[in-house]
Amino acid sequence: MAYEHWRSSAESLLKPLAALMRPGKADLPLPGPASNHGPIADRLESFARPCLLAAHWLHSEPSANESLSRNQIADWFRQGLLLGTDPGSSEYWGPTANHHQHTVEMAALTLALQVARPALWEPYSPKERAQIAGWFASIRGAGLHRNNHMMFNVMTLAFLDQEGFGRKADKATSRFIMDTIESMSLGGGWFIDGMNETVDYYNAYAFHYYGLWWAKLYGKSEPARARRWKEWAAAFLKDYIHFFSTSGENPPFGRSICYRFAATAPFGLAEYAGVSAIPPGQARRACTRNLDFFLQKLGAPASLPASSEGAAQAQGNLGILSLGWTNEFPPIAEAYSCPGSVYWAAKAFAPLLLPPSHKFWAAPEKPLPSQASIASSDRPDRTDRSALAIPQAGLVVRCHEGDVELLNNANGICVANIKFGTWKWGKLSYRSGFGFEVARDEDHYPLDAALTAEFGNGSIMGRHQCLPLSIGKDHCGSVYGLGDRFSQNHVSVETRIWWKGGWQFHWHRIVAYQRALLRLGTYSLPIYQWPPTEASLADNYAFVASAERAVAIQPLLGFQRVQAHSSDSQRRTHLLAPHSRTLTAETDGITGEHQLIALIWAGASPQGRRAWSVSTASPGRIVLSHPTLEEWRIQAEGLPRVG
Repeated sequence: MAYEHWRSSAESLLKPLAALMRPGKADLPLPGPASNHGPIADRLESFARPCLLAAHWLHSEPSANESLSRNQIADWFRQGLLLGTDPGSSEYWGPTANHHQHTVEMAALTLALQVARPALWEPYSPKERAQIAGWFASIRGAGLHRNNHMMFNVMTLAFLDQEGFGRKADKATSRFIMDTIESMSLGGGWFIDGMNETVDYYNAYAFHYYGLWWAKLYGKSEPARARRWKEWAAAFLKDYIHFFSTSGENPPFGRSICYRFAATAPFGLAEYAGVSAIPPGQARRACTRNLDFFLQKLGAPASLPASSEGAAQAQGNLGILSLGWTNEFPPIAEAYSCPGSVYWAAKAFAPLLLPPSHKFWAAPEKPLPSQASIASSDRPDRTDRSALAIPQAGLVVRCHEGDVELLNNANGICVANIKFGTWKWGKLSYRSGFGFEVARDEDHYPLDAALTAEFGNGSIMGRHQCLPLSIGKDHCGSVYGLGDRFSQNHVSVETRIWWKGGWQFHWHRIVAYQRALLRLGTYSLPIYQWPPTEASLADNYAFVASAERAVAIQPLLGFQRVQAHSSDSQRRTHLLAPHSRTLTAETDGITGEHQLIALIWAGASPQGRRAWSVSTASPGRIVLSHPTLEEWRIQAEGLPRVG
């Protein structure tokens, strides 16, 4: 039964945490690197986020075969919250302050108290509640990042008001903040993350997560606003269901992806808030497959090499979520992340808010949109019509062979936060099952799934911010620059991409203002056992395969050669695997205006093992033929003649 699976999964994640619970403490000694917020903030994260996980489990209907004591778990968190909010205790967390991390955790704790109210909040005496409320109250007037963080203030103030600790000014403050948050709406349920200037999974596990909670718990104070947030959530989920592959993985991109299955948080929460945007059986399938995709990576045998796939290393071998994606990989984490950060994943357990009889659990499962792509893969003569354009978000999401691909045409982290890694948004596309390369340093942008420029000073620059040209179901485009403001190295780029099956057709019009070597990269192929099983390299076509997947590249215009780039055997740089290989089409060092055209392929089928040929070509039009795919016609004003 699905409900039992979710309840036991929550308990299995709690077990290793329960083993770390020490009497008289208000934190969990989780192993891993510290954040840049300081040790006290890290201590609070290690308490607050697991508390939210525990709250969902405590809310669920008990099972006769549970191995943890609900009373003991609840008691430890209740005592810890009293110690952490007591200025006279050595465990005191201190108040929040301007732009402090404590603000984030306060909102999580208010939700934990709401979710498991009988176990976590009601047992407190009036004096104890006043102490905790006094600590929450330090959020008043504290400076907020102008992004999703503003939600945390609203949620905390609303809780204080509900429990009789509010002030008259709180309502006016909350209205102003909510108006500000709503100004970040892009339409259709999508939001730009304020000052970060990004659109990514924070739409799911921040904007809609807290928006739905606010509407459910506190929306009676402003019914029109509550209806608006529910309508936004419904619109968002109709797009968002397309982001999950048949394996359950969502394409990794953007910041804080170490939160993993938090990506599914809005699905169950929407049902809890009375929003049924998609069939409940389809929502359950997305949630369960996503949860299982990540949980199956935990608990790998310790005898495996530390870099091997599935070996979750020190944390995973304890059953503790690690900083990483499928396994422990700290290079993907931002400086604000600590070992407790990953337990924002607890938000995914929102389905446990629903009783076992709810339609979310009882409805028959329905296929995910990505599953339809498998059927089309069996008919390679058919055009792939799976693409969904989301213009307001700058994204196109498409499916092939069960994988999900995101093409990004309007997103890039703001210049103030490039330390997060511009390549987390700047690559031309992201795809489930392939992961990506991380940068070895700020001046060496990863080559995979990107057009990059190498300048005379040795720097390699990729796309950062970009502006959309077109976002459609059959092609997309953007304009951007490759370079940096300090050296004034600069290449102007106009990129347009079409797709068919596992193939992408790339047309890049560039103007290099300084001499630069341009490279167009395939996805980075994750390789779990070196060497690759198959490889073929030539200047007009290259192919490389692992046991699971493959990539290929075919230059058509403007490129001089093809190169294969293998990962450093001493330093892992790939999100998924200890080894990787990327193919690139490369120019010579060039200046001035040039046109670059190439075909790129990624997948598991045999399609990429055979190259395309140019049937006819004229200015503005090209017709391609392939041994197993239907004819591919591409027309665009200004498209140069190829061949």
